[in-house]
Amino acid sequence: MIAAGLIERGLNHLVQQTPGAAATLRRHTGMSVRFDLALAQVDLRIADDGCFSEAAIDTPDATIRPTPALLARLPFLGREALRDADYQGDAALLATLDRVFRQLDWDVEADLAPLVGDAAAHRLHRLGRDARDGLARALSGMGHSAGEYLVEEVELMAREIDVARFNHGVDELADAVARLEARVHRLEQPAA
Repeated sequence: MIAAGLIERGLNHLVQQTPGAAATLRRHTGMSVRFDLALAQVDLRIADDGCFSEAAIDTPDATIRPTPALLARLPFLGREALRDADYQGDAALLATLDRVFRQLDWDVEADLAPLVGDAAAHRLHRLGRDARDGLARALSGMGHSAGEYLVEEVELMAREIDVARFNHGVDELADAVARLEARVHRLEQPAA
């Protein structure tokens, strides 16, 4: 399967670029992990060198299943989006995979340098990072503007200050009711 080969090569490339990742995975040599994607399953086994190898597996030791939230966030948050995956299986293996995946760091400049040279690789990397950051700022700004529109213009949502005032009023009312109940209780008691 082409997708499995691409995932295997991509993960192995990142593992080899990340110091200590292969050594950490070596502790689980022979164990298997299934990436259960919506349209396909990719089964990988941890090899002796700490890298992943494609393998036919009946019952994997661990399964990682993306959720819709992960798929929506993956292009923007990368490995941070992996928090939204469903994990099942061997707890020690899953903890190791989580630790390794959080450490994975693609050295884009190192991969571009042989193709375009060091200086151009640095500029392209900076350009890509700036474009990603600009897109994130734009999306954040759009979210803030949409929220402000819903609160201020359409009044579909309450403003934070209005919610605070309401909560304060409810607290004062609850205190007044408690005082009134205590007073009624005292009045109901026979005079001694």
